[in-house]
Amino acid sequence: MTMDGQYTRLSSKAEKMHAPVLLKLQAALVYPIALARVKRYILENPIKVVRLSLGELSAASKSDQATIIRLCRELGYKGFTDFKLALSTENRQRESDVGVCSTAILLDETVSMVSRSVMNTRQLLQPKVIASTAPRLAKAPHVNIYGSGDSGPSAQVLFHRLRRTGVNAHVFANVGYAHKAAEAMSEVDAAIGVFESSVSPDTLGFLRKAHRIGAFSVAITCSPKSGIAKVSNAVLQIARLPRPGLSPQLIGLPRVVFLAEALAISISEHAESEGTTPAPVYDRGHNL
Repeated sequence: MTMDGQYTRLSSKAEKMHAPVLLKLQAALVYPIALARVKRYILENPIKVVRLSLGELSAASKSDQATIIRLCRELGYKGFTDFKLALSTENRQRESDVGVCSTAILLDETVSMVSRSVMNTRQLLQPKVIASTAPRLAKAPHVNIYGSGDSGPSAQVLFHRLRRTGVNAHVFANVGYAHKAAEAMSEVDAAIGVFESSVSPDTLGFLRKAHRIGAFSVAITCSPKSGIAKVSNAVLQIARLPRPGLSPQLIGLPRVVFLAEALAISISEHAESEGTTPAPVYDRGHNL
């Protein structure tokens, strides 16, 4: 026997030991009937098998214990215990791979939906409406923003971006304070109502009061034909969520981030054309 021949046999044995258990079973040549029954049972019940004793597997697969041990050794394992240990390790690895794969798929789907929500919003937004809205917001002594429920975070995003452009914006989380602020507005002020997923009576009431006074009122909504236009001087339409039922905060916010950036760009362009450079507003006490 040559050293090369011995090395070849050892390498072959090592490769056999490290090959996936189920793959070795699937790739095995045709076994006698008894061995084939054990093989088929293991392939169909890999998770269950690791919890069975030798006697239990013998009964379940309708094969004697000697046949099971013979199969384990045919696959390169010392015995049934060694085989179960390898199979258990493989089961855990397979479950881990499935979890990672599922997470990756979920992340890719989320990126796709966020991208579509922004792209669709871009298609719906009319540049001329943005261009006519921006100067009114920039010149208003007070810009009051309100969105209830799921629309609250979007109202906050809009508030922070407008303040950075020098707009004297205020955002309200409490409906009572929002309505009082609307009642105290004048014709030179502006109000923005955010309707993320549906028409909120509270937000609609806020805009209606501002509009009745004569303030410049803006509706941000995905439902422009729901009666909001009657109480708004400008309607900025955002896209509906690609898949209903997902968290509006997760998928919906990027639409408003894009819209806020569009308004900020238009406000900056207006300021440049007017020869003014409004400073960002940083004071607090605006979130009521």
